[in-house]
Amino acid sequence: MNLTEVQGKTMKSDPGTRGQNELVGWCEPEHLIAQKPDPDRLGWDFLLEAIPDHSADRPLDQQNSLPKFLIQVKSTEQQSRAPRIKLSALKHLVDADLPAAIVVLYYTKGSRRSTKRVIIPIDNGVIADTLRAVREQEAAGNRAIHTVKVPVPLTRGVEIGPDGEGLSASLHDILGSDPTSYVSRKIDYRKSCGFDEEPTVGRFFVPGENARHKLGELFLGGPREIEVNDLTIERRRFGIPLKNDQLYIRDAILAMDAPPLSSASIEFEASSGEWIALSVDVFIAPPFGEGSKIRFANSFFEVNLDFEKGWAGFNFDYSGERDVELGEAVSIVELGAILARDVKTIIIHFGEARLPLEISSDKGPFSHWIPVAPVLRRISDAIDRSQRRARGQIRLSSFYEWVEHNAELLALGSTPGVNMFFPRWADDAFVDSQEVILVPMSVDIAGILYSALVEVPIVSMSKADDEIKLIGGQPLVVDDVVRAQGSNISDFVDLGVEKSLRRRNSDGPAFVSGGFENWTSSAKRD
Repeated sequence: MNLTEVQGKTMKSDPGTRGQNELVGWCEPEHLIAQKPDPDRLGWDFLLEAIPDHSADRPLDQQNSLPKFLIQVKSTEQQSRAPRIKLSALKHLVDADLPAAIVVLYYTKGSRRSTKRVIIPIDNGVIADTLRAVREQEAAGNRAIHTVKVPVPLTRGVEIGPDGEGLSASLHDILGSDPTSYVSRKIDYRKSCGFDEEPTVGRFFVPGENARHKLGELFLGGPREIEVNDLTIERRRFGIPLKNDQLYIRDAILAMDAPPLSSASIEFEASSGEWIALSVDVFIAPPFGEGSKIRFANSFFEVNLDFEKGWAGFNFDYSGERDVELGEAVSIVELGAILARDVKTIIIHFGEARLPLEISSDKGPFSHWIPVAPVLRRISDAIDRSQRRARGQIRLSSFYEWVEHNAELLALGSTPGVNMFFPRWADDAFVDSQEVILVPMSVDIAGILYSALVEVPIVSMSKADDEIKLIGGQPLVVDDVVRAQGSNISDFVDLGVEKSLRRRNSDGPAFVSGGFENWTSSAKRD
């Protein structure tokens, strides 16, 4: 590069600082487009624009505009120590929404040309150090930061050549990307740095003889509140508090939702064979030890253990006002079906510990979920295996209504003893030799069509003049599929029938129900 060094007027008439007040810039290819003298400080501010990389294949008006840089120039004849800069000038570079830097020019006494040139970018390190220094001055009661001088951080500097060699590369290294992205990063870091360690500190007093118990309850998770006195909230930056960043409240209510300390697994099992394992968060109230309270919880149930009192409690939240994923809704129904049994147990797996607990024989209003829970789990698992996904979250109350509306359909896939009635037809004699009836079932749920072919053993059969009555045994789902709503499933039914015939090693005709519209359960027959 062929750069010309230009000397300007001095800002102050001070023979002892001749080299420190010179206005220095480079004319080409970095163009000086603005300069701002400040009579209160040594040095000048420059606004530079750097020539970007141009493509010869595209017109200039279709390429990037010239990036702007704010530069503070310092000159010195002292070779052994860093020049000093006003803290207010340094903060000006930090606060400017432009890429900024400090240029230090070194002179020997009597020379008119610099012997060394260093450019120091205002990077994240300089930003943090500057804002920390300002915070320290404010904490000491000094807001006149223009009276404070700090050394220029030369350790971050990059030396450039005598004719400006390397200046353009240094300016573009400051940007790192396009100017808009740089400014956004600078603004974000300027706002956030210094708040990474204890940005807010609070002090309060808990009244009452059971203050320790109240504090311990806060750590058991979930939204919890406690009345406190003399609450002081102190905002800190770089660990430095300021009196004007303090808030004092005489009486207050402190709300807290503590994070879990660990995770665990809880199994629920009924004597009839139903079983479910669920992941839970673990919350422990201090002081941590044998007398601590422990709470195991997820979004719809919790188990509380009080070792000091030798007490355990269980809460089940099945209220319909929440929106949940389909898998969680099914788990709620499964848990309710287990709780509806006379005998059920809980087994808590926490680390290496295994703690079995018996649940009281209270059943709750869940017995109607017993016959539908197994098929709901099968539906949920089939959807998880498929490429389709449920259409968003569902309101629990709507899901409960859907389950009740489709209860008989769902029960067909899991519950033995169903009574089925069919109208007679001309060629129904072959039914006498059948051992099973194959029933296709389909339900729409969360924007998805679930279909299954259910094989129901024929335990007994009787014929009247106008109908056939069958009593089914333990049903078996031969196969199932997940498709879009409104899909034709005739091909699936045909393949399922063939699968059933092969499984039973049968080469005769299959007894296939035409669909649920052709049969009626005993519950609806009345």
